[in-house]
Amino acid sequence: MSRALFKPKNESQQQDIEAVDRIFFKSLKKRDHLVNSTFELRKEKISALDLKIAMCIKQRAKMTKGGYNYILEDMWNWRPYYKISSSLLPKTITESNSL
Repeated sequence: MSRALFKPKNESQQQDIEAVDRIFFKSLKKRDHLVNSTFELRKEKISALDLKIAMCIKQRAKMTKGGYNYILEDMWNWRPYYKISSSLLPKTITESNSL
């Protein structure tokens, strides 16, 4: 799907969407590095990054025309590493498809 489809509801939100995307990918990269590089997982740090990622996804859906239908594929496919309360997770995560 082209990034051109991921337009904000209001043009003034374009910079906000780009900032959310940067935060999402930076946090995802940090989280994946923590998960893959240590034998002793740092649960608190990983959970904090997962919460940050979840907030980015929810915020992106609020600002994007079409909501969750037009979030980035990486956001759609993301799953938390540890269990997180469903009220804090984006709508893309259900009980049956979380890790």
